[in-house]
Amino acid sequence: REIFANRCTTCHGPTGSGDGPASAGLAPKPRNFHDGAWQSNVSNEHITKISRYGGASVGKSAAMPANPNLTEKGAVVAALTGQIRSFGGR
Repeated sequence: REIFANRCTTCHGPTGSGDGPASAGLAPKPRNFHDGAWQSNVSNEHITKISRYGGASVGKSAAMPANPNLTEKGAVVAALTGQIRSFGGR
């Protein structure tokens, strides 16, 4: 939760709705983690990869930054993935 609050809420918002304070100036807009279709169609591996290596690593916006200090922190990334999944009720 702390990592999400410190690194993700600026763009994705505190509830994961994609409405953080920096989202207004971004195109495309940040992902809304409450989107059930996205939650159903994305793998945990995808979330892990984008969390560690940024949007460009999965063919998405380069505005989604990489978090290279999470590369060797599997448990932290798994918890972050769980946080993202929780917004979709999973």
